[in-house]
Amino acid sequence: MRLRRGEGLLLLLLLAAYGWLFVFFERINNPNELVRVYAARALAEEHTWSIGRREIRSGRFVDAGRIHSEWGYVNDKALACDVPGERPPRCTGRLFAAKAPAASLFGAPVLVVLRAFGPLKKTPAVFALRWVCVILPSAVFWILLRRWMLDSGVQENAALVSTLAGALGSLSLTYGQMFAGHQMAALALGAGFLCASWGSFRPFWVGFFCALAVALEYPSAPAAAILVAAALLRHRRGGLRLSLGALPWMLVLAQFHWSAFGAPWSTPYGHLENPAFVRDIAPGLMGISAPSWERIYGSLFSPWLGLFFWAPWTALALLAPRWLRRFDLVPIAVVAYYLVFQITHALWRSGWTVGPRYITPVAPFAAMSVALVVREAPRLLPMLRGLGAAAVATTGLASAVSQGFPLEVINPLREVVGPLLAHGYVPRNLLQWLGVPGLWSALPYFVALAAAIALILQRSAVAIAVAAAVIGLQWAAPPGDERGAVHFLAAQWEPDPPPGARPFMER
Repeated sequence: MRLRRGEGLLLLLLLAAYGWLFVFFERINNPNELVRVYAARALAEEHTWSIGRREIRSGRFVDAGRIHSEWGYVNDKALACDVPGERPPRCTGRLFAAKAPAASLFGAPVLVVLRAFGPLKKTPAVFALRWVCVILPSAVFWILLRRWMLDSGVQENAALVSTLAGALGSLSLTYGQMFAGHQMAALALGAGFLCASWGSFRPFWVGFFCALAVALEYPSAPAAAILVAAALLRHRRGGLRLSLGALPWMLVLAQFHWSAFGAPWSTPYGHLENPAFVRDIAPGLMGISAPSWERIYGSLFSPWLGLFFWAPWTALALLAPRWLRRFDLVPIAVVAYYLVFQITHALWRSGWTVGPRYITPVAPFAAMSVALVVREAPRLLPMLRGLGAAAVATTGLASAVSQGFPLEVINPLREVVGPLLAHGYVPRNLLQWLGVPGLWSALPYFVALAAAIALILQRSAVAIAVAAAVIGLQWAAPPGDERGAVHFLAAQWEPDPPPGARPFMER
């Protein structure tokens, strides 16, 4: 990809923000990421989707196999029982990642290369997979999305603000640093949209990327259907080529389901080995039920999870139906689907998270929507600047210390983020490895965030006032009474404590 004028600095800024800090703590054992890493290793070393076996030893069920013996226990698995008619978890059988398969399939070649340098270790494997499969593609995607905005008639300053808010002031920043399906599905859906709406229509690649999104995250299917339907309605041709593009990933899904669970339509969700997860998704139809005020408030407005709390600029995307027409409304249709999914799904609380992680694809499509809205209503740009700058500051600080906060945390900013940074806790990075202590080792990351905020605000008095007010409200949100989370996270740090940090007192 040949960079245009000004894109080199933007690319450097994105790479510093996404990649400088290695926010990974092995002892937390994040199953959302690691079960995919286990599956990638199984493909690379054993040429199978299975990550091990559930066996009976000394009268109890245990997870066995080479990967489990070397890397230890991991959650979020599916269990295919040996005896027909038996149901997990009380059976012996093969274990699989309870995830869509594409992320692990992409990761396998990376681990094959990494094996050439010696036996696979968990932490280096995660580092390599994040950079190759998520961080680099994310940075390239946001560069391309800004080009689409410019070619769609969005003014250059508005395109830059929308790009930076989407890339660094949203779920995209947090999950663009994790080998999980959320960000990868967002990139695949975004690529499908660009192939349908930017330049010449490329139906094969529309089908390819939309099907890939489903193979990365099953809940992407309705969003992919929206994009496919819009592409066919807009261009009135290309159905066969679109279907051919989707075919490879449909075959991957069918082969995974059939070889693991006995039928091409049998997904990991029907074979979960953790009874708690089975109970969590039991309400409603496939976990979908009527929304409640608790879900709406928690998902959109609460300090512990809310989309509009962490990325307030995304609320401007909801103005799209007022200003946009016809196919310019496709991005907001995708946003609307994910909002409905979030407030109707049994797992809306999302576990340990920074924002509602299941709807990470909202970030690029909300960025598209607000860019098009500001194209039609330029007077909204100062508001977008202020909300975007606040989001970069808040999400950036939170993502500097964690990729997920425990469920008991009410206001992560005051209960976890502030205390950890005040004590000098920053994740591993190159300068820390070279001996630079404390927050100084994270200076390139914080400089990238500061540069992004400065580029967004552009000395606009209105924008500065809006950003200051929003940041003040975010930090003023009441915290919970429990303070155990920050001590727990500090105890998981690697190294513990990090160089130059001031350890927390024992409770």
